[in-house]
Amino acid sequence: MTNKLGIGIITYNRKSILSLTIENIRKFTNSDFEFVIADDGSSDGTIEYLNNSGIKYITGVNKGISWNRNRALWYLKNEKNCENIIILEDDCSPNEFGWEKQWIEAIENFGHINYMPEGSIENDNDISSGSGTPNDPFIAPMHQALCVGYSSRALDFVGYLDIRFKKYGEEHVEHTHRFLRAGYGGLIQHLRPERGQLYYLRGGLSISHSESHGNNDLISYNKDIHEQIKNDPIYRSPWRNDSQMFEFRNEIEKTKNIPYPEYDFQNNQYDRFISLGGNENFGRTINSVFHTNEKSIFDEILVPFHSLVDFFNCGFNKLLSTESLYKYHNTLRCKETLVIYNKSPMNEAQSQEIIENIIESKENYNKMILNMDNICESDQKILFIREWNDGLFYEGMHRPKNTMVANFKLLADAISNKYPNLDYKILFLNFGDAILNDHRMIFSNTDCADNCDETTKISSISHIMESLNIKVMYHDSANSNLEQPAC
Repeated sequence: MTNKLGIGIITYNRKSILSLTIENIRKFTNSDFEFVIADDGSSDGTIEYLNNSGIKYITGVNKGISWNRNRALWYLKNEKNCENIIILEDDCSPNEFGWEKQWIEAIENFGHINYMPEGSIENDNDISSGSGTPNDPFIAPMHQALCVGYSSRALDFVGYLDIRFKKYGEEHVEHTHRFLRAGYGGLIQHLRPERGQLYYLRGGLSISHSESHGNNDLISYNKDIHEQIKNDPIYRSPWRNDSQMFEFRNEIEKTKNIPYPEYDFQNNQYDRFISLGGNENFGRTINSVFHTNEKSIFDEILVPFHSLVDFFNCGFNKLLSTESLYKYHNTLRCKETLVIYNKSPMNEAQSQEIIENIIESKENYNKMILNMDNICESDQKILFIREWNDGLFYEGMHRPKNTMVANFKLLADAISNKYPNLDYKILFLNFGDAILNDHRMIFSNTDCADNCDETTKISSISHIMESLNIKVMYHDSANSNLEQPAC
């Protein structure tokens, strides 16, 4: 059976050239294939064009060629299970029908193959042998990434481009050297590895004129990086730390078609909001979004999702279980509920002092609970807001796919049972691909990392409120019917 083919294009701010390349791939490709565009944070209307065209794409903030090529490679290899992968730059497009056939053959022969443009054939004297075909490829030391073929098998051993390279320069050269070291796509030269001999194909493609996004300073920087890492282990992941891994996963997950329910945007006006917490900064952040200073008990404590459900079910009678309080790292936590009460660094003596003076804290918390009861037992319409990041268990972009997901219905049922006459919705922020068709719930994700700076987070949440047409109106005796905009 023929191995599955995947074709990807990497692009950045070249919408007009990209559209021509896409058109030519569709026009000249004679095989079934998976297709994806990896966009490196374009600002020239590329995303709008792709959305209008119904073309699958992966995008994120501008990270440079290494990160962006990894987007396409990962998606085609791991999400679509393609055995043969061809990645084109946006200014390289097919011009012959069935162009991909020789690429498939060469990928299966060598595991890694590059494209040699006609101009390079004419002007470069480094081609030592070959005719540029799958069975007799050119052999030359040049490194070009206009079009590159990869076998899934070779990627298993070599991995992805190293993201220590910034923007443009050397990233493909270093990646190719690792293929040679692993025995794919050419002939390694041990005395001068930078002159390793690569296999190239000719024909079937043409190059459009385009403006480079690189500069000499970046190239010089990346050459230094290449020199520093050239003897590192062959295999590289598309990330260097946990935060980058979650960000990368989030970009990939956004390519999935999630069947979001139809929200009633015209009925998204509320009298108040109540924060149900998330991380230690969420209360302050959401108050900044709505330009107010609403106090919630969940701004004072960190509550895991399951404990949040229990609190509404039991009337908060487990709050501040003094026999279960203990010092946890630099904070104070309850063994029974896992609630973190004091989030600032403290020593043993300070934590003991807090426990001994717990009556004062109980009075404060009980006042906030009573205030919430008064609000929720009135005729006001309430928007509860809960963010994913339960004490920053994960760093990066929202709840990763296949991690443990909260039981959203349990929380909605608990709130409905406690306040049976309450008109409310719960906005769940940054729970990744989680979704539930329930009129009591709204799901949305910010377009920034969970661990971004507060200004960025406020701007991103404000954009969500605007896009969902969420407005909060405050009915205070001093200022009745005062609308608080979300941005």
